[in-house]
Amino acid sequence: MTDLIEDATTRADAGSALSRWRLGEAFLLRVAGQSADVTAALRTEKAAAWVQRVFDLEAARDTAGAALRAELEAAVAATDEDDPGRAALINLRRDVYNSRRPRPATVTKARAVLDPAREELLSRWADSVTALRDELENGTAILADDVTEARSRARVLLADDDLRCAVLLQSEVLESTMDRYLDPKRKLDKAGRQIERTLLELLYRAALKTSPFSTLTSVGLGRFSPDTRRARPDPESLQQHSAARLNVAVPARLAAVILADPQLRSDIHVSTAPGAGLDGESMRYVRRRTTAGTDPDAVVAIDSVHEDLFFLPSGPALADVVAYAGGDTRPSLHELARQVAAAGEGREVGEVDQLLGHLLRLGFLLAPDLQIDLRSTDPAGVFAAALATHDHPTLQAVAGRLAAADGLVQEYPSTPARARAGVLAQIREHIRACFDAVGAPRELVPRTLVYEDTTIADGGLDVDARLWEQTVLPDLADLADLLPAFDLNVSRRLTANGFFRARYGVGGRCEDVVRFCHEFQRDFFEPYTQRSMRRRPFDDDNAFVRQENWFKLADIDAVDDAREAASAELRARCAGTSGTPDEVRLDDGFVDAVRRHLPAGSRLHQPWSFFVQLARDDAAAGPGRMVLNQAYAGLTLMFSRFAHSLDANGGRAEQLIRRTLRDYTPAGAVLAELRGGYETTNLNIHPDVTDYEIVCPGDASTRPPDEQIPLDDLVLEHDADADRVRLRSVRLDREVVPVYLGFLMPMALPEIQQVLMCFSPTGMAQIDLWAGTGEPVPDEGITMYPRLVLGDLVLQRRMWKMNVAALPVRDPADSDAEHLLRVQRWRRENGLPARVFAQVDTAAARSADDGAEADDDPAPGAGGDPGAGGERKTGRKPLPVDFDSWLSLHLFEQMVLGASNRIVLTEPDPDVDQLWLHDQHGRPYVGELLIELYDRPDSADRRDDHVR
Repeated sequence: MTDLIEDATTRADAGSALSRWRLGEAFLLRVAGQSADVTAALRTEKAAAWVQRVFDLEAARDTAGAALRAELEAAVAATDEDDPGRAALINLRRDVYNSRRPRPATVTKARAVLDPAREELLSRWADSVTALRDELENGTAILADDVTEARSRARVLLADDDLRCAVLLQSEVLESTMDRYLDPKRKLDKAGRQIERTLLELLYRAALKTSPFSTLTSVGLGRFSPDTRRARPDPESLQQHSAARLNVAVPARLAAVILADPQLRSDIHVSTAPGAGLDGESMRYVRRRTTAGTDPDAVVAIDSVHEDLFFLPSGPALADVVAYAGGDTRPSLHELARQVAAAGEGREVGEVDQLLGHLLRLGFLLAPDLQIDLRSTDPAGVFAAALATHDHPTLQAVAGRLAAADGLVQEYPSTPARARAGVLAQIREHIRACFDAVGAPRELVPRTLVYEDTTIADGGLDVDARLWEQTVLPDLADLADLLPAFDLNVSRRLTANGFFRARYGVGGRCEDVVRFCHEFQRDFFEPYTQRSMRRRPFDDDNAFVRQENWFKLADIDAVDDAREAASAELRARCAGTSGTPDEVRLDDGFVDAVRRHLPAGSRLHQPWSFFVQLARDDAAAGPGRMVLNQAYAGLTLMFSRFAHSLDANGGRAEQLIRRTLRDYTPAGAVLAELRGGYETTNLNIHPDVTDYEIVCPGDASTRPPDEQIPLDDLVLEHDADADRVRLRSVRLDREVVPVYLGFLMPMALPEIQQVLMCFSPTGMAQIDLWAGTGEPVPDEGITMYPRLVLGDLVLQRRMWKMNVAALPVRDPADSDAEHLLRVQRWRRENGLPARVFAQVDTAAARSADDGAEADDDPAPGAGGDPGAGGERKTGRKPLPVDFDSWLSLHLFEQMVLGASNRIVLTEPDPDVDQLWLHDQHGRPYVGELLIELYDRPDSADRRDDHVR
């Protein structure tokens, strides 16, 4: 360990990336919900052994055949042409060459002219052919018996209560049919096989991936501590502690229906939208529109939210609405209708009420009491309590039903697995009754009603900070220096700066942030984003395609130069190797070659989070070899959603997140959170962890007024010295740095918040080093790409890109055993390991479709979780494939049959035998660490020195 520390200290003294970055105070440990070794029980090992015996017998036959052919050729050459045995020797040689059993007459005639040594070779070869034939005949029975035994073991595993809990939230219908499959007395029909495939896919996911969903994955909070010598986390217990919440889409959709009903909304208190005011002869405000998700099969349905600058014709009636509902006054709708009607001659209360209904629909009026408090530990309970304060009997009934449903949700985690379906049915009954009471169609009831997170206690999770700083940090720091070249958001941030400078000039100032956001979105950002998503970074000749640089920004050219240099450097290193190696190592020269192109200064500096796995290395003094799954934005974004659950399990997540953000806040600035605009997804629930909140249109903040920063308090100023546009609060006279801590991608946020995020240090890296290197992309067949290693960090696992037609198709004339042999032979011929992760390469489909090259959403929890054991960001979640399991091969074939383009196969690194995390019984678990890196306060100066 001393040598490691001395080596890392030398690197820091030399001015490497290590001197510019520091580890965050904490890390998140994500633990798979099932032991990784359960997948071994799904293997058909007897059939796999049979396949190996067949291959061994084929090898013995071919070895004997090669020797025999050589002797037969010599015998043919030594035999006269008119010798009757010569034709038999020729026919025998042809049979040997084709590996087929010769006719007895041919053997008899050949033996008559063969010497004893050659006759011995013939006997040896004939015996090998017979042995192979006999072994092949055994295959069907062996595989059938093995599959039966594997299904029996699978039923035992699938009967696990923890897995059943996750299945229930995934699909109530599937959970209700589980017992049909689990009953060994039932015949496995077509429906049963479909149930089996779905359940097995979930079981593989629970054992080999770390995507937080119910009991499929748990999270725990660890710290880098100076008070321990622990090299890697050693949890005292992997026992899951559950926390459940009602889907906030339920109260949000109920609120929308209530506000659309003139009778139900009459007692609701309202206010005008933040920032609404006169603009000439019109009333200007930002309209927020929410549309319910319509995908009936979506487990996590996210409603769409849009914001637009909107103008209403001004008039006396609208002016009176603003006068009575503006500011801190929040009259009820019936009070507001009476006040506005009384303020103007000839106005009827009913007509005014209709006007107010239109203003509610248009988002000019808001109902703060019916907005969902996403900072609460129980948003549904807060909403139900707010409804209960109203006198309308329907609202009282809805409040009672909703409170009853919420109470059942609170009891849900302690409910035994077999009883949970009944509780969930009661919850659904209450929710349907709520929607029936307000006259809403039942189609509005979300499919998913309960969100469940599971955590583990933090005992034993702290690790030696100094050891990790010296062993893990150096390679992550080098990678962090390179990430701006792969950051999907960096061009957005730079072009926002360029647009502002072009519109307002160097050193310019904009006092109307809403108008700037609207004009930037309309005039530039939207068309620029659409064109960027269609851009292919490399053309068909592997030439780099530079970004559209509309404002001729040197920084964008520099980022393009760095990205192009990365491919050129990798191409040069591959050219220096013979053949196709399994691994290509990238050294400091690679890092420097890319880094020197990136812009100087701090404009591109930002915190990063890294999803990594550790591979056990008992000989290493450090925590082990590190494998990268994904790089994403930092600033505790990946921690926040679990803060309530972690704290309920005895953690101190909220305190830690708040402290981390305060420590990072630049001098003279404040961090202010954007709520995200989405009240209909639990992915945005977390406590208040910043000192301030930017109150966007449509928001009704529950914070104290001195912690709120309304949009009309913000200005944009160009700092000519730093060439940066800064967001400033007039009231605070300080720079405001927006942060979003929900689980949605920045480009999924409402439009104004998307623009504000251009002034936030938030990035999203898509690391695909092989693009542009000239490596072949398979139109047919399969191509291997070596593992890429930076220092001791695996950047990209070894992978294979295959055309869907490459996998052997099942021949109806083949038996199961014959098809298994074909698939296994294909695997061996292509050098594939026995276990891989498979994923449909949706980038290939987009590339083929008008050159589109948009990346999928990599935000964890939103369809692209970083997976454990091997994953490349493509389409749906990776499927673990075990070629030694007939059941797993069925899942793989179903994926291939459903794909229309390439499949990407990735090696499992670490594999099951390399996992470092074990429970108290010694069973291995897949564990993934989320580690954050922060640039040091003086990193900008050091970076300038490095670049110069």
